[in-house]
Amino acid sequence: MEDAIDAVSLITELFSWIGLGAGALLLVAGLLRGAYFRGWSETLGVVVIDANGDLAYRWLGEDGLLYEAPSIDDDTQVLEPGEDVTVYVSPRDPSVGRIDNPKHEGRALRTTAWILLGLGGLAVVLQFVLLFL
Repeated sequence: MEDAIDAVSLITELFSWIGLGAGALLLVAGLLRGAYFRGWSETLGVVVIDANGDLAYRWLGEDGLLYEAPSIDDDTQVLEPGEDVTVYVSPRDPSVGRIDNPKHEGRALRTTAWILLGLGGLAVVLQFVLLFL
């Protein structure tokens, strides 16, 4: 019985270190990534064919300049030349735009971090319970 408690205690200590350490790192990374993509503004753009014959989208920046970015091949969006598209523009550089919504950036990192932190917290609680057995 004592060997089993020692083995479980060792495993829970490992889970607590991994869960709390990796969870904290991923949470910081997810929060930083989400903060970087916060504040992007929406503008109306149009799908065009660029000089190379590839799909791209153009938008007019707040500074009055016309910007262009290549369209990423994505199966979820079928873009046709001449279609209107919502472009999300970086507040730091108006020449950087994207057509997928940036509000979800960092969400997977934050979700994984909360799961790891929860497992690490449960492992710490289990360690205290094992002390009294």
